Amino acid sequence: MAPRTKKILAGAGVVVVLAAAVGVHRFREARGRVAIQTERVSKRNLTSIVSASGEVRPKRYVNISANVSGRIDRLLVKEGDHVRQGQLLARIDSTRFAADERQSQAAVRSARADLERAKADREVTRLVYERTLQMHQEQLVSDQQFDQSSAEYEMKKASVASLQSRIAQLEAALESSADNLEKTSVISPMDGVVTSLVKEEGEVVIGAQSFQPTVIMTVGDLSVMEAEVLVDETDIRNVALGQRTKVRVDALDRVEIQGEVTEIGSSAIPRGTTSSGVASSANTGNQAKDFKVTITLEDPPRALRPGLNATADIETARRAEVVAVPIQAVVVRQVDKQGKVVDPGELAEGQPAGGALVSKRDLEEKEGVFVVVEDAAAFRPVRTGILGETDIEVSEGLKEGDEIVTGSYKTLRTLKDKAKVKLERK
Repeated sequence: MAPRTKKILAGAGVVVVLAAAVGVHRFREARGRVAIQTERVSKRNLTSIVSASGEVRPKRYVNISANVSGRIDRLLVKEGDHVRQGQLLARIDSTRFAADERQSQAAVRSARADLERAKADREVTRLVYERTLQMHQEQLVSDQQFDQSSAEYEMKKASVASLQSRIAQLEAALESSADNLEKTSVISPMDGVVTSLVKEEGEVVIGAQSFQPTVIMTVGDLSVMEAEVLVDETDIRNVALGQRTKVRVDALDRVEIQGEVTEIGSSAIPRGTTSSGVASSANTGNQAKDFKVTITLEDPPRALRPGLNATADIETARRAEVVAVPIQAVVVRQVDKQGKVVDPGELAEGQPAGGALVSKRDLEEKEGVFVVVEDAAAFRPVRTGILGETDIEVSEGLKEGDEIVTGSYKTLRTLKDKAKVKLERK
């Protein structure tokens, strides 16, 4: 073999060896890199939504009960009927109350007759007293006769006054009996629709004089409807009066009703509370709580009925053309007093981190994202704003065009500051 050929083969061998060494180095380096998914930061329109569930009800409704206890004698309406204010809805059996009224009337008539007799007796006694007085002045009768006549006259006047007081009492009893008789008629207090009919003819009801009167029916004004929803305690701080809302009703498929927040409850309601307002558990200290929020609906459809389940999306904030990133890109890391990031796995009390001992008391939690700089991912603290459906506003720390790490979720949980990275195909 010629010397020139030997030199060429030797040079080729050296090249092959160098190429192999470079390949091995690059393979080892690539194997040590973390596979990530990235995205360029851009400006977007964000809308923050709080969702809550509840039910539809009329803005104004009345649970109608009987004012007196008894059996329902007649029921004059049915569910769905339109009624007017003052309309007769039902009658309670009035037999006992009518008898009480007749008895009171008879007692008043008897007492008035007694009063007339007493007045006549008083008049006779007055005339006797006046004659006795004149005769006594002329010394024609003794002092004893005069005193007796005077005492009898005073007694007759007292008897008349007593009967007048008794008649006033009996007349008051008569008014009460007449009122009870009138209350056997159940009258509608408002214009509206019978939305619920709980009782039927023949059933016995408890009157309003008791602590728990029986509800016979509900009349509601369906011209103005509301959705009453329960908002989680963690979201209530973002809800305010006047916020726009979209309400979806389960029974009305693909129908969205516009609305506005008009009332916000001030008291927390323990989750699992019964309809009577009593918590199912005596200890509610660690129990999740909700707040009642009322949404007035605009142009409710005719098919909308009280009691239907509803879900409300309350628009709590809106931002136009703001820097935003995917929600999963924002992570939390511990940062020491010098601003150095303490990576996951180095947070145990007393464990070394970068050659120094780290105490949890010296660390501060900060939100941030990983920004790709050349071939490494650097943690950058950010200040976040409103939360959209899939994105979150970043008010400080990023600018449009920055390349950030967006995945995978498992990678972001353990990604270390300044770790070498490589792009992974989604």
